[in-house]
Amino acid sequence: MESTYLLGLAWIAGMLCRSLPAGVTWGWIWPLLLGILGAALSRRRPALLRTWLIAGLVGLVAWAYLGLRTPVPGPQNISIHAPQPRATVVGEVLTDPQETRSGRVRLWLRTTQFVPENGSPQAADGKLYITMDADVLEGKDVHPSQTLQLNGSLYVPSPCENPGGFDFRRYLQQEGAFAGLSAYNIEVVDEGQSWGGWALRRRIRGALVRGLGEEEGELLSSMVLGARAAELGFDIKDSFREVGLAHVLAASGFHVTLLIGVVLSLTQNTPLRSKQLIILVTLGFYVLLTGFSPPVLRAALMGLAASVVLTEPMLEGRIRLEPLGALLIVADLLLLLNPTWVNGLSFQLSFVATLGLMVGVKPITERLTWIPEGLAVPAAVSLSAQVWTLPLQLFVLGRMANYFLVANLLTLLFILILCVAGFFVCGVSLVSPYLGSLMAAPLRFLLEPLINLVAWIASWPYATYYAAPTSWAQCILLYAALAALAFWPGWRNRIRWQGTALVMAAIFWLPGFVGRGPAVQITVLATGRAPVMVVQSHQETVVINSGSEEVVDFDLLPFLRQQGVRRIDHAIATTAEGIINGGWTRLLAEIPVRNFWDGEEARVSGPYTQVLAAVQANPGIQYQSLSVGDQIPTRSLLDLQVLHTGPLVLSLTAKPQSAESATWLLLGTADRNVQTSVLQNTALRPTQAEWIWWDASALSRELLEGLQIQGGVASQTGATPPEPWFQEKGRPLLSTGQDGAVCWFPGVDIYPCRACS
Repeated sequence: MESTYLLGLAWIAGMLCRSLPAGVTWGWIWPLLLGILGAALSRRRPALLRTWLIAGLVGLVAWAYLGLRTPVPGPQNISIHAPQPRATVVGEVLTDPQETRSGRVRLWLRTTQFVPENGSPQAADGKLYITMDADVLEGKDVHPSQTLQLNGSLYVPSPCENPGGFDFRRYLQQEGAFAGLSAYNIEVVDEGQSWGGWALRRRIRGALVRGLGEEEGELLSSMVLGARAAELGFDIKDSFREVGLAHVLAASGFHVTLLIGVVLSLTQNTPLRSKQLIILVTLGFYVLLTGFSPPVLRAALMGLAASVVLTEPMLEGRIRLEPLGALLIVADLLLLLNPTWVNGLSFQLSFVATLGLMVGVKPITERLTWIPEGLAVPAAVSLSAQVWTLPLQLFVLGRMANYFLVANLLTLLFILILCVAGFFVCGVSLVSPYLGSLMAAPLRFLLEPLINLVAWIASWPYATYYAAPTSWAQCILLYAALAALAFWPGWRNRIRWQGTALVMAAIFWLPGFVGRGPAVQITVLATGRAPVMVVQSHQETVVINSGSEEVVDFDLLPFLRQQGVRRIDHAIATTAEGIINGGWTRLLAEIPVRNFWDGEEARVSGPYTQVLAAVQANPGIQYQSLSVGDQIPTRSLLDLQVLHTGPLVLSLTAKPQSAESATWLLLGTADRNVQTSVLQNTALRPTQAEWIWWDASALSRELLEGLQIQGGVASQTGATPPEPWFQEKGRPLLSTGQDGAVCWFPGVDIYPCRACS
C-alpha cells in the first residue's frame, strides 16, 4: 500500500512540477531528484528503494505527459488571424451565455470558419472566447450545439498588467483558447440539437425561478446544480465567498454525498441490483446536469466505488475501501483523462478539501467534546476542510474567511434542508415544470433568511483576511506540516496540533518580518488613461486617484489585496473627472479609509458629488479640500505637498533611512498651462525632481529641464512613446500601456512589475 501511495503521488507531483517557476524548462529535474533522495534515505529497504526510483521516473513521465497534452495553437487555429478589428467568425456554441461582472455576456465557441473583412472564408479551428453587450442577444435564444455567425473584433488576450491582477491570457490558455472576440452582431446559422444537459438545466432553472422569484430561484439552482445552471447575482456570490460558503454554490463532493445519502435512504427495501443501478444512473445523470466539472467527477467516482463496496455482498469482508487510496486513484485517473486540470483551482481545492475531511474529521471531533454532539461533526467538517484548503487559498487567492466556522454552523440546517429538498424539486421539474414550481414555492421561507443571514455575516468587520503574497515554497511547507500531523505518528505525538499550528504560523509570518521589503514603494498601475498610483511605506498607504468602478474592481482592489493592505491612510483625488475618480464609492465599501483629500474645484463637479456624499457620510473618514501650499500630514518617510489645485499637482519626497531621498513630481492630468504655473512657483516647487508621473499628455520641456527630471512614468493605453525628450536625453521612460504596472523604491530605477494572481 505504501508503494501504491508513493507512485500515485508521484504522478500528481510530476505534473505540479511543471507549474513551478521555470517548470516548463527545468521542472523535470525535481521528480528525479526527489526519487533519488528518497532512494538514498531508503537504502536499507531494497523494495522501498526501488519504489522511490520508479516514483521518480513516474514523475518525469507525468511532467512530459502534461507538456504533450497542454493545448497549443495549430496551423488553422483562429488565434493566428488575431488581431482583426472587424472580422466574421462561424462556430458551434459550447456553453450557455453567462453574465460577466462588467455586465457583458460571455460564451465559448468552437470555431469552424473565419472571414476577414473584405476577404474570402477560410477554414479555422480552436476554441474562442466570446463577449458581447447584453442587447446583442436580445430576442435570440442562444444555446449549446447551435451554429452562430458572429461579427466583431478579434483580439489576442492581454497578459496580466498589474500585481495581483487577473491573467486573462493564462486563463484562456488553461481553457484551450488563444484568442477572443468582442461581438457586436450574431446570427443563428443552425439551431443544433434541442436536447442535452443544457436543456435539462434550463428546464429546472426556469421552474425554480417561476416558483421562487429570480434571486431565490437562481440561488437554489446554484446550490443544487452548481454555477453553470444559474445566473446568480455577484452580490450574493461575493457574500457567500466572503464568509467561507463558496462551496455551497459550486457542485462538489458535498452535493454528491448528500445525493447518495438520499438515494440510499429511499432504496432501503429495493433489491440489491436495482439499488446499484439506481445509484449509477443517478450519479451519471447528476454529472450530466452539472456539466462534467472536475469536483463532481471526482466525488461521483469515489461515491460510486464506496457504494459498490458497501452494497455488494460478494465484496463484504474481502475488500475494505481505503478512502485515501480511492482519492488518489480517482485523482490520477482524472489527470490521465485531462492533465490540464492539475492547474485548475477547483480541482486542487476539491482534492485537498476531501483529503482534509478524510484525515481531519475524526481527530477534531474527538477534541470537541465540550460542544453539543449534534454540532461537533459539522464543526469538525468545516474546520478540517478550511484548514486543508487554507494554504492553497493564501497562495492562489491571497485571502481567507475569518468567520467561516460561524457561518457554516449557522447556515448548516438551512443548506441541508434546501439541498435535499432541491434534489426532489429538480427531479419533479424535469417531469413537470409547473408542479416543480409549486413544490419550490415554500422554500422561499428558507432561502430569504439564508440570503439575509449570509449578507449579515459578510458585513461584520474584517470578514475577510487579505494576506500579503505567499510563495509556492511557503505553500509546500504549510502542506508538509499538515501532512506530518496527519501521517507521521512521531510528529503527531511530540509536536501535536498546537505545535503544528505554531510551525504553520511561523512559515506564514516569518518571511514577512525578516524581509519586509523596501521602506517606501511606489506603484503606478496600468489603468489606461486614468492615472492611479499607490504609495506604500512600513507606516502607511497612500492611494492617488481611484479610476472608474471597473478599474477599482479589476485593477486597484486586486493589487491592494495582493499586497495585504487592510487600510488606506490617505486617499487623494487629483481631479473630479468620473473616469479618473468615479470609483471611490466602490473602494470605500471594501477598504477603510482614514483621510480623504481633494482640490477646491472638485466640490462643484457634478459626477463627483456621489463620491463626496459617500465620503462625508462615513464618520470614520476625515475629509479636507486642499489649497496650494498645503502639506498632507504623512509620517516621517514621506512628504506630500500641494503645488497646484484644479487639478491637484503634488510633490512627493521619499525619505528612507537606508537610502538617499528622492522626489517625484505627480502631474497627473495637468496641462501645459498648469505645468507652466508649477514651474513659475519657485517658492513651493522642488528645485529638482528625479521622477515625473503624468497621464501621457503633452509635457513642457521647460518643466523637464527646469526640474532636472531623471526619468518618467506615463499612464496611457497605447504603446506609443508619449514624450521624445526622454529618449533624446537617454533617460528612462516607462508607460503603463506598454510595460504594465511600474514600480520604484529608493536606490533603484523604475521597472515593470507585472505579477499575476
